[in-house]
Amino acid sequence: MKKISVVVPTYNRQLTIERCINSILNQTIPVEEIVIVDDGSNDNTLKIIKAINCNKIKVIKQNHRGAQAARNLGILNSTGDYIAFLDSDDEWLPNCIETYYKYINDDFDKVLYADCYILNETNKKKRRWRLPDANGNVYKQLLMNPFPMFQGLLVSKKSLLQIGLLDENVVAYQEWDTSIRLSMNNEFVHIKEPLFIYHLHAGTTISKDNQKALKGYRYIINKFKHQIVKYAGYKKLEQHYDYLLHQCIAIKKGYSIFYGIEYFIKKYRCRVKCVINEYLLKRYANKKL
Repeated sequence: MKKISVVVPTYNRQLTIERCINSILNQTIPVEEIVIVDDGSNDNTLKIIKAINCNKIKVIKQNHRGAQAARNLGILNSTGDYIAFLDSDDEWLPNCIETYYKYINDDFDKVLYADCYILNETNKKKRRWRLPDANGNVYKQLLMNPFPMFQGLLVSKKSLLQIGLLDENVVAYQEWDTSIRLSMNNEFVHIKEPLFIYHLHAGTTISKDNQKALKGYRYIINKFKHQIVKYAGYKKLEQHYDYLLHQCIAIKKGYSIFYGIEYFIKKYRCRVKCVINEYLLKRYANKKL
């Protein structure tokens, strides 16, 4: 049986890390290796991890460098054929690993991603979240929409090394960037059932808040804008800029106003290019007739 290593980045998660680890240890098929990378916590996170006292857990410490750097360190220190990810404030359902193994065989080199439940920590309401259903070559779909999520992602270690690991400059939407890059070489398989619980709570997480989300989305769009135009057209790029513009308006901070003006200009540049392209296509079609 192929070995799955679980990589867990954590930062100041003394209230949730035990729940996270227990959800991994309580799988219907046992996990062989859990690599926890502490991103410079200054609370009791490390003490709680050590108190669990499980020989499957490998703890690595680093200075505070962010979630992507922590995941990369975890990947490099893992010994499994496949890497599964879980954030330290979320949890797996008991059948997560068992479900993964239903798809894995000796030559399996696809990327698995699963649906989830979202639990609102404020009102304790839980709802199912169905991710976009995309299978096979999903490169174009990923350029158009951000998905999947790290907590429900399984990928071979070989594939992660092939893309040069995760981009540590991405501060948010990190799984989106990683998935786009993986989809250049790998097909994807959507598991249409929830395999984890995403805890939605107030406060700063290891990788997300509103400002980080804006910067992360902006970084990815700038990084892949030429591919977006090539595979999805200027109209889709305009939609991305429109989303960024609305995020800037919602944040209402000095830097966001500056970015908002930039996105407004870029949005209407895309619209002009769409109109020109449509005109040229119609003209060409009329000439052919």
